[in-house]
Amino acid sequence: MHAAAFAVNIGPKPKQDAPLDGKRYVDPSATEEDRMWGLWTHLGPLLAAVVTSGALAPIGIVWGLYVAHVPGKKSPFVADHGREMFNAALTYTIYWTVGSAVVGIVSFGAALVVFWPFLVVMGVLCPILAAVAAAKGRYYRYPMCIRFMKTPEPEAQEPQLT
Repeated sequence: MHAAAFAVNIGPKPKQDAPLDGKRYVDPSATEEDRMWGLWTHLGPLLAAVVTSGALAPIGIVWGLYVAHVPGKKSPFVADHGREMFNAALTYTIYWTVGSAVVGIVSFGAALVVFWPFLVVMGVLCPILAAVAAAKGRYYRYPMCIRFMKTPEPEAQEPQLT
């Protein structure tokens, strides 16, 4: 079954007419509080994973859902970062479990020497890049991330009958 079958639309859609900063979309309406929520949306689970030696790494799944639902109701910027954290945490959890099993079986364990360090680097580097982008008011997309929770489509306006 395709991953898009599980996609969920939560929170307001980010503005499509947002200005560009290089190739990245910037939300000029993002307040300082929104930027801090975005920053800690990505750094919180990373900090939890580092402090607990990876035991709480999947906490990003629950944290991303919380941020998308609670503070994300007020700000499309925060909701977008919450969705992105949820997607990234769930994707990397799948990579660690299913991906490691498949790579280990196919290569008789030899390729895990390359696969696991790659996942560690991506799991540390990407949240830091996402946090920096959020602190600057930018939207961020994790690489190689399955979009389980998609950005909602704008609601169609019904014509007014006069």
